[in-house]
Amino acid sequence: MKTPPNSEDELEEVDSYEVFSVLREGRRFGELTLEVEMTFTTKMEFKEAMREYCIQKGRRVWFKKNDNVRMRAVCKDESCGWLVYASNNTENNFWQIKTFMDDHTCARETKRESLQLQQSHKPH
Repeated sequence: MKTPPNSEDELEEVDSYEVFSVLREGRRFGELTLEVEMTFTTKMEFKEAMREYCIQKGRRVWFKKNDNVRMRAVCKDESCGWLVYASNNTENNFWQIKTFMDDHTCARETKRESLQLQQSHKPH
């Protein structure tokens, strides 16, 4: 979802700044989508969105990189090319998806316990 301008006066200003997708609170389960340039208020908001997305899609991912500057989540299946990379925009104080390759080549998970987001350890 693109954030629309708030008034007629702001319509002229749209070209002078970038408009990014933002995580919409209050959405129903199954409606979460991720896209490049999508912004999140905090790192925890991004992690929660990733958790919900994995449950919604039935996928297992883990954070290969997770620090205060950047986060890279990859598919638990090493042969799958799915990944999302987000970084902290310190100038504007938000997290933003920079790269999103949403093409899982692996099989969908069906067990509830397998839908947990794994952190900072390499899959077996």
